[in-house]
Amino acid sequence: MERPDIEMTSQPLYDLLGVSIGSSQESLQRAYRQLALAHHPDRQTGDPLLMRQINDAWYVLSDPARRSEYDQFLQKASLPRRERSQFSHAPKPGRKAAWFNGLRLQTLRLGKEAANSATQALATRHRVPRSTYGELSWLIAQTLGNDIERRVKLSREAGAAPLDLGLAAALVGLTSYCAPFLRRSVADGVTQTDVRQAQLVDRMWDNLAHGINRDVEIKLGGNPRALRTLTGKRV
Repeated sequence: MERPDIEMTSQPLYDLLGVSIGSSQESLQRAYRQLALAHHPDRQTGDPLLMRQINDAWYVLSDPARRSEYDQFLQKASLPRRERSQFSHAPKPGRKAAWFNGLRLQTLRLGKEAANSATQALATRHRVPRSTYGELSWLIAQTLGNDIERRVKLSREAGAAPLDLGLAAALVGLTSYCAPFLRRSVADGVTQTDVRQAQLVDRMWDNLAHGINRDVEIKLGGNPRALRTLTGKRV
């Protein structure tokens, strides 16, 4: 497991997110989203240090491979200090792992750019403060680098060129985010926040897809039209 800037704390990562070890991925994502909305530095009540710890916990637990490795460390470690020591001496990744990590960082960067553009456009269009969409778009963008190996594989199968793999992986990430989000929204009842998330997903997809081959976009499923699914409207 390699992430040079990650700062492990004495508190178990599951405790940081307020979930149990056996929690589902959807439960983890829901807990992370709620905590991030509450502690994001852009909020008056935000806590940058706590937000960093929450992000680090999400980085480890959101990826099945990293989570499995962490769970094994938890089983072996009897003291928090030993747990931190195990992580600090993790071996450096090989060339393949480094390549995937580079694609993950590229995907996150492209997602952030698309999120910023979508936030500005939607805030202007609906005449609301940028923060109305800013925190939500940040949450969506943070998920786009997850499960990068599988998403790159899907991008390749769709015909994405080597230089477009990060872009295509970001689109696959939007689709992966959208599916459980729509299921939850329909099941629990659509809120105004859900509508804004749907607007962001649709706009971010268009921003990202603008730089990729149309045939590849179609093979990746095309714009999920999340807003239309929730409200029957396209704008």
